[in-house]
Amino acid sequence: MAKEAAALETREVLVKVGLDTKGNIEAIPEYFEVSKQKNEEVRWVCAQDHKHDGPDPCFTVDFEKNGSPFYESQFSSDAPISGLARRNVLPGPKIYEYTVRIKGKPDLDPGGGVKE
Repeated sequence: MAKEAAALETREVLVKVGLDTKGNIEAIPEYFEVSKQKNEEVRWVCAQDHKHDGPDPCFTVDFEKNGSPFYESQFSSDAPISGLARRNVLPGPKIYEYTVRIKGKPDLDPGGGVKE
């Protein structure tokens, strides 16, 4: 009998962006954490219940308040993958606030961090 192959571990940390039942922006989880050791990166995705029509991205993400732990600082549903944490970012307690925008809705400022 053949031995089953181990499931591949994903390097993606998924953050779903959409609207809650009151029509406010939500990010699930509200705080992400990526591991430098495991080469993890964030993928922001539109929550399925968020209806989106038109040429604009479903959402935008901006690390403009206290810097980005990634090489880029802006992401959107058109370019949703963060890439690896920058080499000079040390794992630790720093919280990187970012702003999520969906057209016509008040902004949301969740956070993220980098671990070993």
